[in-house]
This record gives sequence, structure tokens and C-alpha cells, in this order.
Amino acid sequence: MDKSYIVYDGRKVAAYNLAADFCKSRGWDDKFLAELWEGILLQPLLYDEFVYYLEKNELTGNFICHGYTMFDLYFYHLRSYNAGHDVGKDSDVSDKDEIVFMAFHTMGRLQKEPDTYIALLERYSGMDIL
Repeated sequence: MDKSYIVYDGRKVAAYNLAADFCKSRGWDDKFLAELWEGILLQPLLYDEFVYYLEKNELTGNFICHGYTMFDLYFYHLRSYNAGHDVGKDSDVSDKDEIVFMAFHTMGRLQKEPDTYIALLERYSGMDIL
């Protein structure tokens, strides 16, 4: 086989550009984007989840870190988002993309700083844990 060709998969570049554009549109700083992207790249399954979300606008919940899935982190951020925007339960005015991006960011931080983020997430367990 001729080794002079380069096999190029542009999905990572496209995914990064989409993430960068989205973060910029929300006024999030470069540090947030760097942490988001670093976390996404730490685990191939989380990267796959991110690409799936970009393509389908849905989460799979396939990646689990310290017992948390993207669904757990989505609902954690949804509660915070709704409280901060003075809206009720999962209203139509919630910015789902913003919440998902914050959840991906948190998942990356959970991988790097589990003690800090597990404590944060357990503080707001809601009614899921009796």
C-alpha cells in the first residue's frame, strides 16, 4: 500500500469548530472552550456522545463517569438554568443546547477533578436519592 497518502477524518475539526462557535455565541471565554474540548477528548466514548449530539440533537447516555451519565449532568444543569432564569420545570424557553454544552463541560471536569465535582453534584441530588 502506498504510504504517501494521508487519511484525514475531519469530524474532530468540525466538532471543535462547532463547539468554538457555540461558546463564542454565548460569550463563554477561551478557558471554558479549552476545558470543554479537553474533557471531550479524554474519553473516546464521550467524544462519540458529543458528535452524536451534534448530529442528532440527542444524548445517548452511553458514557458513564463515577456513576454519572450525560442525562444526570443535563438535569443538574437544567435545574440551575431554570432557577437562574426564573422559569419552571423544563420550559420551552430553556436553551437546551446551552444546558447540554454546560453538561459536557461538567463531565470533562468530573473526569479530571472527581472529588470536587462529585461533592458538587451530590449536594443537589434532588429527590432521586432517598
